[in-house]
Amino acid sequence: MAYFPFFVDIEGKRCLIAGGGSVACRKALTLMDYGPDMIVVAPQVIPELERLIKESKGRLTWWCREFAESDLEKMDFVIAATSDEELNRQISIWCREEKIPVNVADNQEECSFIFPALIKDGEITVGITTGGSSPALARYLKETLKEAIPGGLGGLAKQLGSYRDMVREGVDSLPVRRSIFKTMTEEGIRQGDYTREQADELIERKLAEHEK
Repeated sequence: MAYFPFFVDIEGKRCLIAGGGSVACRKALTLMDYGPDMIVVAPQVIPELERLIKESKGRLTWWCREFAESDLEKMDFVIAATSDEELNRQISIWCREEKIPVNVADNQEECSFIFPALIKDGEITVGITTGGSSPALARYLKETLKEAIPGGLGGLAKQLGSYRDMVREGVDSLPVRRSIFKTMTEEGIRQGDYTREQADELIERKLAEHEK
């Protein structure tokens, strides 16, 4: 069955990563751009993960010891990425009992959420999943779509987002608002950006057309 793609704000959420190997490092690196507070529990970590911890400015903490069930307390989501499959399975069971979202590396059946292949550009995130059936196909689609998406759209999305309140406050008509947002998007993509002056002029023009 296909997975429904919830997009969730995880900034400031508490994430526990059980394991200190390459999989744990890859998961932590992926999550870093989205702002959770991460804790790695492992007696040892690979050099790449240790370096990431040191460079994280406190956003990634290492508890240098074996995993304990009590580590799950007050966690918002969990990643089980140890080299012990039985421990990963047990972590999944504990998380499900406590209704904590859990991802178990390389074991879709034990997951309550999965990691999609991600394309990120500023405020824009594209997630691709094959429901765990073919990660290789997901990676292929990621590279294909990445080449098809124009560069700089993340900055444009942030720029256009800064005009939303201005349009809502200045335009009562929902159809006119939609027309304004559509024009901003189309012209912004064509130009590469969309200035505040252009936004002001567009609002005035669309309101004048609506009043005729």
